[in-house]
Amino acid sequence: MKLPFAIAEITCLMLFATASAPQLSATETKTPAASIDRLYRVDCGHSLANDESVWTPGENKGKSIEFSSTCYLIQHGGEYIMWDTGVPESAIGDPNGWSTLPKLIVYHLDKTISSQLAEIGLKPADIDYVVVSHTHGDHIGNVGLFPDATVVMQQAEYEWINSPPPSDPNLNTLVQLARKLLGHPRRLALVTGDVDLFRDGSVRLLSTPGHTPGSQSLMVHLAKTGYVILSGDVAHLEDNFERDIVPALNVDKPESISSMDRIKEIMREFNAQLFINHDKHQADGLKLLPDYYD
Repeated sequence: MKLPFAIAEITCLMLFATASAPQLSATETKTPAASIDRLYRVDCGHSLANDESVWTPGENKGKSIEFSSTCYLIQHGGEYIMWDTGVPESAIGDPNGWSTLPKLIVYHLDKTISSQLAEIGLKPADIDYVVVSHTHGDHIGNVGLFPDATVVMQQAEYEWINSPPPSDPNLNTLVQLARKLLGHPRRLALVTGDVDLFRDGSVRLLSTPGHTPGSQSLMVHLAKTGYVILSGDVAHLEDNFERDIVPALNVDKPESISSMDRIKEIMREFNAQLFINHDKHQADGLKLLPDYYD
């Protein structure tokens, strides 16, 4: 597999590292971007939390809220990219669900990624890249399904989960789980900042730290639909995004607000839509595999 960024070998990993990348700017609109072929929304679970105020501090104390967990499959010519991998497939059909923080939130899975890929004639071995928005368990639960894919993540995120654990017990739990679920990918691409993945403007990684130190979002360009930004967890709800509300579990509030504001600016510059991963109300209105955006 030929990858569009520089290669450096470090111990047993293949580390594909970019230099510190320039930030995406409006000037890039002067050169027409290429387009991906298709964008599929993949059902990667749903969850019920017992205290919405964790995501909306100062509001909705003790109120329950249901979230979606959404992954995306991107077709770029003959190559396929998974954006996040959702809740572990081991949770399928389990009435007790699965959890990262069981006293707060429980995830359920109705469809596996494998079964959804099969609907369009694909299998996990057909996936070339797994791009990780960040390392919380509901986003990397199935990285192990794709042992031959190149896992792409921000270097800051990789270093965070492999550093001494945070003192906050909840963050410590999330980091320990992240190490276990991510494992040791045979092909690991660590990037810094914004990256034009195929150097044609069709798939762009956008650095959006704050939720975690190496959180990123993803912008794709489609011939008919135009630009779509896949949020990662730069925001959990549309209202949070509109009002710059930062969840209590985010590691850096100022960075979180800066990242949300940055995505708003990019949306204006590129006339882009934002698909918010965990906003169930929005997700329920989006196309679902085998349907797609083109």
